[in-house]
Amino acid sequence: MKYVFQSPFNFEGKEYKELDIPIENLTGQDISAAKREWAAAGNFSPVPVADSDFCAAVAARACKLPVEFFYALPAREYAKLTQAVSNFLLS
Repeated sequence: MKYVFQSPFNFEGKEYKELDIPIENLTGQDISAAKREWAAAGNFSPVPVADSDFCAAVAARACKLPVEFFYALPAREYAKLTQAVSNFLLS
């Protein structure tokens, strides 16, 4: 899945115009590991795939980027990107 930012995003000195999120390559084990990390951080949701922080954790695992990358996004980009991950997982 490719995500194109509305405007370039800088993180740790690198500019991102788009992000390749190879979520389709993740396995159930990857999703489970992301859920364990997310839960260990004190998060809970009865439906994790509908939680934006969980979706950020999944995207981080797929991209091999720290979850802080996603937390640093502008609010609108964060919401759109995590919604795209949620939609992918639920489709």
